[in-house]
Amino acid sequence: MHLSDENADKSGEHDKRCLMEARLEGRQPIAVTHRAATLDQAIDGAADKLTQMIESTLGRLRDQKSRTTDPFPPGAKTPEL
Repeated sequence: MHLSDENADKSGEHDKRCLMEARLEGRQPIAVTHRAATLDQAIDGAADKLTQMIESTLGRLRDQKSRTTDPFPPGAKTPEL
């Protein structure tokens, strides 16, 4: 996690920034950024975004795995070779 005040010498509406990165085994790193009026809001926003991205990534992996581990739905005829 990286926190910054993008214009420290001036106050601004959304000048606090939080960058978060997660590294899931076997995957490229996932990074998100959120800007807000306070550091707490920036952290909360980035954490929400990162949680959603991780859940989405893991959901896609589960879907792929379920499609590849059971190529034929229950009750389906297997092709004759």
